[in-house]
Amino acid sequence: MIVIDQIDREININFPIRRVVSLAPSITESIYALGAEELLCGVTEFCDYPKEAQLKPKIGGYSTVDIDRINLALPDLILASKIQYDRNMKSLEATHRPVLILESSNLPGMLKTIEILGQCSGKKAAVEMLIKSLNTRIESVTAKTKRLALNQRPRVYFLHELETWKTFGAGTIGDELTDLAGGYNIGRDFGTGYPRPTLSEIARANPDIIIAETGYGENPQAPFEKALNEPQLANVKAILTRQVYGVDSSLISRAGPRMVDGLESLARIFYPSIFIAGHQL
Repeated sequence: MIVIDQIDREININFPIRRVVSLAPSITESIYALGAEELLCGVTEFCDYPKEAQLKPKIGGYSTVDIDRINLALPDLILASKIQYDRNMKSLEATHRPVLILESSNLPGMLKTIEILGQCSGKKAAVEMLIKSLNTRIESVTAKTKRLALNQRPRVYFLHELETWKTFGAGTIGDELTDLAGGYNIGRDFGTGYPRPTLSEIARANPDIIIAETGYGENPQAPFEKALNEPQLANVKAILTRQVYGVDSSLISRAGPRMVDGLESLARIFYPSIFIAGHQL
């Protein structure tokens, strides 16, 4: 059977698929969301959600793929992200196993990833149910935010990287989620991808809200604490009004089903009088 991956490669796959290696946390999450986790015979050290994924055999890191471990896992199919394919293309192809690239930087792309995984796992009914549920939740947010004019939206800055103040630029997951949740991501004013504005530039942009990505490293709350206490931002509106929040990085940086959790979390922060925890008014 021919399967088209997310960089438009046609890959010939022999079915049924019984053993799969996942080289990205977002892919691992999506497989669990479909109830196809029994296929996983190897995951990365960063595949930490759900917690059961941490018990799966490890085949290396995210950017440091261990080809020997992949071969020992005897997968029928390797699922990788584009960065891994770019860095390890020859090594992955040398395994003589089909390699699918599943890469998304937005919600439609994430839903397409789920469709492809369902095609490979035979979980057609689970795909339909999951995509319907995710779309319903997305639409329940966007129905209330899509008509907001630019001057009605809070100006938001994301602290994406603790050491450098790197942020979400245009074309990133965080940028899309901010727009759909009814905010304006000022990181897009600094460029595409992941720009690194100076603290002076952030202060001049004067965000209404600062979101710090939390949940990683030895001190998971360190980004939030840094954002809240940065002296050079002391006169920024977000600091003066105490509109600084920590949001788990995996909800707004990882292209898995929990992107929708991230969307709902941002909507509750931006419009607490409209969106309440877990549900919309």
